[in-house]
Amino acid sequence: MNNSTRSFFHLSYRTKSIIILLLMACGPQPFDYDEFKSFFAPESAANEAQFHSYNFTSQFLYDDDYWNEADKIDISEAENTKAWAAYAGVSEKTVTDELYIKADSKNTTGLTEALQQKGKTEAVEYLALARKIESADNSISGEEASTTPTVNTAEYDVWLTAIQSKYEQSKDNFLKERLAYQAVKVADMAGTPQKSIELYKKLVEPISPKTFISDWARSRMAGAYTHAGDSTQAYYHFSQLFVTAPTRRKAAHLSLRNNLPKLQDEALKLCKSDAEKANVYAATAVLPFQDALPMMEQMQVLDVTNPTLEFVMAREINKNEEFFFTNWQDLKYSYWSMDSTKKGNLKKESADYFSKLLDFSLESAENPTLKKSPFWYTAAAYLTFIAQDYTKANELLQKAKAIGTTDKGVQDQIAMQEMILTVSESPVVTPEMEKKVMPLLERFSRSDKFRTANNFNAACKILVAKYLGATPINEFAEGGETRPLKKGKQVKESKPLGWFASCFGKKDDTRNVKASPEGKAKAFLVSLLTSYQLGYSKQEEGWVANANFMSSSDQYSIEDSTSSATINYTLDYFAKNNQSDFDKRLIKLTGLDNNYLYLVLGRRALAEHQYAKAAEAWKHIAPATWEAEPFKTYLDVNPFHLNGQGEADPKETVTPISFAIRMAELQENVNKNPNDYESWLLLGCGSYNMGYFGNSWILLRRAWSGGEQKNETDDYYTSEKALYYFDKAMNVAPNAETAAKACYLASACQKIRYELAYGAMYDGLYSLPDGEREKKEAEIAKTLETLRKEKYATYFNLLKTKYQQTNYEEQLIKECSTYKDFLAGK
Repeated sequence: MNNSTRSFFHLSYRTKSIIILLLMACGPQPFDYDEFKSFFAPESAANEAQFHSYNFTSQFLYDDDYWNEADKIDISEAENTKAWAAYAGVSEKTVTDELYIKADSKNTTGLTEALQQKGKTEAVEYLALARKIESADNSISGEEASTTPTVNTAEYDVWLTAIQSKYEQSKDNFLKERLAYQAVKVADMAGTPQKSIELYKKLVEPISPKTFISDWARSRMAGAYTHAGDSTQAYYHFSQLFVTAPTRRKAAHLSLRNNLPKLQDEALKLCKSDAEKANVYAATAVLPFQDALPMMEQMQVLDVTNPTLEFVMAREINKNEEFFFTNWQDLKYSYWSMDSTKKGNLKKESADYFSKLLDFSLESAENPTLKKSPFWYTAAAYLTFIAQDYTKANELLQKAKAIGTTDKGVQDQIAMQEMILTVSESPVVTPEMEKKVMPLLERFSRSDKFRTANNFNAACKILVAKYLGATPINEFAEGGETRPLKKGKQVKESKPLGWFASCFGKKDDTRNVKASPEGKAKAFLVSLLTSYQLGYSKQEEGWVANANFMSSSDQYSIEDSTSSATINYTLDYFAKNNQSDFDKRLIKLTGLDNNYLYLVLGRRALAEHQYAKAAEAWKHIAPATWEAEPFKTYLDVNPFHLNGQGEADPKETVTPISFAIRMAELQENVNKNPNDYESWLLLGCGSYNMGYFGNSWILLRRAWSGGEQKNETDDYYTSEKALYYFDKAMNVAPNAETAAKACYLASACQKIRYELAYGAMYDGLYSLPDGEREKKEAEIAKTLETLRKEKYATYFNLLKTKYQQTNYEEQLIKECSTYKDFLAGK
C-alpha cells in the first residue's frame, strides 16, 4: 500500500491534476509591471501623452514593455521619416525601408532613386556620408555616453572638412541643418568636445527656422559639454531639451538621471528667461526620489503655462500614493536603490504631504490662468476624498465638471471619482445610488489600466458590503490597512492642511442593515464584476481578456465561498418579473445566465452535502455539458472507489448529475436504515473524492492547484464529512474486518487535518532569521508530536488496539509506511 505525503490514497492523486487550468496560476494578460495601489490616473494631466514615460513608477521608466520593445515607434525615427518623405515626395514607407531597415527586411534604395530622379544629388551625397558616420557611432544615443573613436581620427577630419564645405556651399536649408548636426556629432565622436560645442554655435545657432534636427544637434552638444567636464552647461541644455524637444526627451532624461550630478541651482543661473528656469525645475522634478512640490511652486511663479505643470502634479500624487497606501513591511522590500531611512521618512510624512498637495491644488484651481483646466479641482477633489470629507470632495468635483473639457483622461478621472463617491457617501444602498452608479460601472468594467481597475474594484467592494449590510473595508486607508470606511465630516474651510490628520481615527459608521435575499444576490453579482475571469467574453473577433490586476478578485474563489442559498436568491433575481433598469443592466454586465447559475448551485449544494438539491439543480444543465471538457478529462475515474474500498471498479465513470443522484440515494438509505454499512462507506468515498485530495475534485471546483492556500474550516480541504461517514460505517460494520477497513479510511481523513495543521505552523517559518527559525522549529516539532498522538491518531489507535487481530490490520503493517511509522512511535 503506497503512501503519499499528501494523502494515503496514492491512486487518487493524479499527476495530470498538477497543471490543471493554467489560468489559475497565471491569470490573463496584460500584465503591468508599473502597477501599485493608486487611484489617480496620470492621464488626467495635460500633455501626459508627451511625457508618458516619466510618470511615477518603481520601475526604471513608466510603461516600458521590454518584451515588445521592437513594436514601439521611435519618435525620432517617425519625425525624420516624415521630413524625408515630404522633402523627396515619396511615401513614408519608402523612406523607412531605406533609412530604418529592420533585421529581417531587405535593403532598398527607393529614397535615393527618387532623389536622383529629382536631381537632388546633394541630398544623395549627404545620405551616403550620414550612413558612414552612423555606422561609426558606437553610442546608443551619443549624448549620454562617453565616446571612444572607432575609426581612424584622420577619417573624422576628412568628414568634418567635407561637412563644413558642403554646409557653406548649400542653399538647401533642409540639408544645411542636417549637415550642421553631423558636424557637431562627428566632432564629439572624434573626442574633441570643445570643437563640437564651437561648431554648434557656428553652424546650428544661425539656422532659421529650426526643426527637430537642431534639437538633435543641441543634444549632441550637451553631451559634448559632459565630455568636456562642464556638467552645469550639460544640465542646463538637457533640462531645456527634456521639456521642449520630444525627439530628444528620453536622451535628455537619461543624461540628467544617469550621468550628471543634480545641478538645478547652478543651471538656473544660465537660464535666459523665466520659462527656461521653469524648464529646469520641471526636468529636475521628474527625477527619482525627491519631493517636487517646491519645484512646482517655482514653476507656477516663473511660467504658469509650462506644459509639464499638471503632469508633475499628477506624478507627485502618484508617488505619494505609493508611500501613503503601502504598509511599511511591503515598502521595506521596494525601491532597492533608496535608503531605508528615506523610505521611512516618506512613509511617515505622506499624509502631511497629501495635505500640502491639496493646498497647492486648491490655489492652482483659483489661479486666473489655470481656471480653464478642470485638472486642479479634480486633483483637489481626489485628495479631499482620501481625507474622507465626501461632502467637500463632491463640491470640488462638481466645480471640475462645470469647467468642461474634451480631454478623455480628465473626463475619466472625474467619472471614476464620481463612481467612488457615489458608493461611499450613503451608508446604505438606495435606488438613487444604483441609478447613478450603474452607467459608471458599465463605463469602467473592462479596462487594461490598473488605476481604472483599482477604482472600479474598490467601488464594487464597497457596494457589495453595503448590500450585505456590513461595514465596508476602507480601500483608501493609510498604510494599506483594512479599516472600515468612515462616513467623514465636512472640514472647516479655515484649516485645509489638517484634513488628513484630523479625519483619520474618527468613529466608524456602523449603521448597517440586514441583508435581503435580493441584496445578497446583487452582492454576489457585483462581487463577480471584480474578478478577472469575467473579462473573458466571446467577441466576434475572438476571446478578449481582461487584465488580472492586484485589486482583482478570483471568480472561482467567490463561487466557492458562496452559499447555495445565495445562488438560489440570484436565480430568483434573474427570474423576477418587475426588474428595474438597474437589475437588467447588472445582469447584462455580468454576462451570466441560468446555465452558469445552476452549475454553481449544484456545486455549492454538493459542497454543503445537500445531494438532492445538487441533483435537482443539475437537471437544468444540458447532458452534453458533462460529456465535454473539463468533465471529460477530470471526471474519468470512479468517485465511489477509494484505495480498494467502496465500489470494485475504479474505472467506472459517472457524470456530476448521476453522482449527485447516487449520493442522494445513499443518504436516503442511511436515513431509513442507520445500520447500512455499504451506504455509509460509499458516502464516505464519494465525499472524500470530491474534495481537494480526491480523484473527482472537479465536482466541486473549477480549478485545482498544488499551491492553494488550504482552508482549515472548509470541508473541501479537511474531508471532515468523509471522516464522519467512515466513522459511521466503522460503528455499524457487520464484522471486525469491514470495520477495520472503514477505520483505516477514517484515519486517512484524520491525517489530512494533521497535515493542514503541520503546513499552517510551518508557513513563513523559513523567512525568519536563523536563530529564531531554529528555536521556532523546535517548538513546532514538539507541538506537532503532541497533536499527532493526542488529537490526530484516534483511528490509528483503534487499528492498533480494537482491530489488532484482523487480517486487514496485518496487511497495513506490511504495506502502509505511515502506519508502520505510527507503530514505531515515529
